Amino acid sequence: MTGTLVALKLRLLRNGPHNERAFSLVTGLVLAALVIAGSTLAPRVIHEGWIAVALTVWGGMWVFGPLAQPRHDPSVISLEWLRGYPLRSWRLARALSWTELLGVGPLITLVSLSSLVVLAAPGGPAAMAIAVGAVVAQLYLLIWAGKTVAALAAWLLQTRAGVTMAATQTAVMLALSFAGWVPIAAWLLPRLGEGDTALVTPTLGHLPAPVIDVLAALPTGWGYGAALAARDGAGFGAAMLPLAALLAAGALLQLGWIALTARALRRPSRRAAPRRPAIPERALPLPFTTPQVSAVVSRELATWLRDPARGVELRSAWLTPLLMALIIALTGWSWALPLAGPAAAVFGAMVAINTYALDGTALWQLLTTPGALRADVRGRMAAWALLFGVPSILLAAALWAATGSPLGAAAVGGAIAAAATACAVAPLLALLMPAVGTDARDRIYPGQQAGDPTGGQMTIFPVVLLAAVLPGVIGAVSGGSGWVTALSAILLSGAVLYATPVLTVRRLHQHGAGLLDAMASRDAAVVRSSAHKTER
Repeated sequence: MTGTLVALKLRLLRNGPHNERAFSLVTGLVLAALVIAGSTLAPRVIHEGWIAVALTVWGGMWVFGPLAQPRHDPSVISLEWLRGYPLRSWRLARALSWTELLGVGPLITLVSLSSLVVLAAPGGPAAMAIAVGAVVAQLYLLIWAGKTVAALAAWLLQTRAGVTMAATQTAVMLALSFAGWVPIAAWLLPRLGEGDTALVTPTLGHLPAPVIDVLAALPTGWGYGAALAARDGAGFGAAMLPLAALLAAGALLQLGWIALTARALRRPSRRAAPRRPAIPERALPLPFTTPQVSAVVSRELATWLRDPARGVELRSAWLTPLLMALIIALTGWSWALPLAGPAAAVFGAMVAINTYALDGTALWQLLTTPGALRADVRGRMAAWALLFGVPSILLAAALWAATGSPLGAAAVGGAIAAAATACAVAPLLALLMPAVGTDARDRIYPGQQAGDPTGGQMTIFPVVLLAAVLPGVIGAVSGGSGWVTALSAILLSGAVLYATPVLTVRRLHQHGAGLLDAMASRDAAVVRSSAHKTER
């Protein structure tokens, strides 16, 4: 059975989509080559402790990487294909576990860990042989640490506490990705906020011995410690004890993954049961809106709070800019804090890019109700403004008042323009680039496939970012006038809010039926073929 599943995994890797996998492979190999190059330069050019830092970061990516996309199943072979087979779940999970060793991640990690062999080379062939064993054992531990964390997260996502935890971990990963460079930049350019561009020359000196000891004591550093012990002739026990610990810990993690997978295979498919009775609720009264729009706003607010897929996105979208502000606040760049406001609008736009596909086949109610499409588009925009738009502007203004930053006016203007652009463009792109997945009535927890909106997110990100930057650029070109920045933000917002909803409603009228067919068949290609026929 193991050989059959391994052959299936290899065929899926060979015949499946290669774009994202090829990008990950090339990027990973470049980073791994940098680690190997650093090990060849140690200890003549850089201290070898920096290799321990690199391997610790690499191991941390294995542990926390699967949590960056909690709604996506990281396995190539889906458990849904195997559930119901007349085989014992434990036996099937054990055979399936060996297929998890195949993939891009293990390959580039193996190349990166080969730096341990380079470090141990001065100790002779025996030290290099032990280092090879350390590479294999360290790789074994890292793979099963990442796989077990991913399986555990998928199990926890079936609970409300797990949804909050997944959103928090996603926000931490995103905050570090977008603002993790700020402490380094603040170290290199400490007085940039005052207009001083004097660069502090970095030096890669010796790391403190206690730091290296801590890194070597972590499970991600056990292979590093074994390779150095073999090179320095510290004794057979000092080199082999970390290897035994790596293999034992990896075996325990593999058993944990097998147990979690066997449990998932035994769990029968079940339909979602509402936690609350489906009773009519009073529409949220809003000024300057019709009762139909107010009803849509009430529905959208309730959906953002109740739907498991949207719940993760809502929490992560607001935690990410707050954590980014915390990272910036810990540096000397307090003048950059108001920029967290436009960042909140950008992240809010990215999480609202797939709302129509997340609602699923419920779209039929809009298509069969006269006049409902226009109210639906405007209601979604108003709900987004209440959840993300207005708070992002208030956040930028509050941080401007707290810091007195010279970028405060540009940040507030950017937040206004970004919020208006995201508010108007997100529903349109949700129709143009729907990521169809499991229908809303069948989703129980975010771990189920709810569509991959990465394409739409990468599309709306530069659009909203450009809208956030434009008012500040226009104000700077005009001589730094705050009034020009505010006026340009208002004019841009008005133009986008006036023109874009008309296009969205027209798109719904023309291609709503095709989108509904795509929801029912769970195939986004139906939308593209329908649009092509309409254009012809």
